[in-house]
Amino acid sequence: MFTGAGFIAFVCLFGASLAGLLLGRKLPKRYLSEPTSKTVHLAMSAVGLMAALVVGLLIANAKTDLDSSRRAIEQFSTNLRLFDREAVHFGPEAKPVRELLRAFTEEKIAQTWTASIAVSTDHSRSVGMLNEIQRRLRAFTPQDDVGREARASGLHMINDLMQTSRLLALQTSAHTPHLFLIAVIFWLSVLSFSYAVFAPPSTVVIVAFAVAAFSIAAAVNLIVDMEHPFAGYIKVSPTPMQEALVEMKR
Repeated sequence: MFTGAGFIAFVCLFGASLAGLLLGRKLPKRYLSEPTSKTVHLAMSAVGLMAALVVGLLIANAKTDLDSSRRAIEQFSTNLRLFDREAVHFGPEAKPVRELLRAFTEEKIAQTWTASIAVSTDHSRSVGMLNEIQRRLRAFTPQDDVGREARASGLHMINDLMQTSRLLALQTSAHTPHLFLIAVIFWLSVLSFSYAVFAPPSTVVIVAFAVAAFSIAAAVNLIVDMEHPFAGYIKVSPTPMQEALVEMKR
């Protein structure tokens, strides 16, 4: 279930909790008094507030990127369908253009949804296909008003496809700066450690810290997962693109 970031978060948080429990058993009683506990908890509340703000910011940012990618895919699939329909008006030159468009769509689906989180994908082939479609459109010499209108509309659509294709390529490699995640995991580990120092060492307490560490690690894993909208457990569905491809093959 966990990716690398989620697993690291769990190990750090639960490890800090166990370290705090062990240290609490070794510290002299005067360091574990109620006034000391209250003072430490008040100091750590500022750290907890900062960690909560940053985690909320990261989740909101990751969710925004995921929604943006979903909208881009829906718009991209719509533009592909519209362009395929417009290509019918190109006359005898429509068939190779439409075949190339179908090949581009298949390539884009494979590139986008088979890309690993850790491995970047080479998009030069799909870029070359779009460039070839644009070249053919520019070389197209319409014989009537319908053809001229189709050529102008097609050139506009292919520019939109190029922009969206490049945007999707950038989104597959986008990620939150590691410093943010490191800072959040460190702050939460400090909190777990400070609470564990004053906690009574028992099985119930250990289980509680384990559940808390798992829950926080799941949130970190969720953030990292949503940063990669086309890979992982939470991802944008390829259905709109697949439906567009099926429609273009009719």
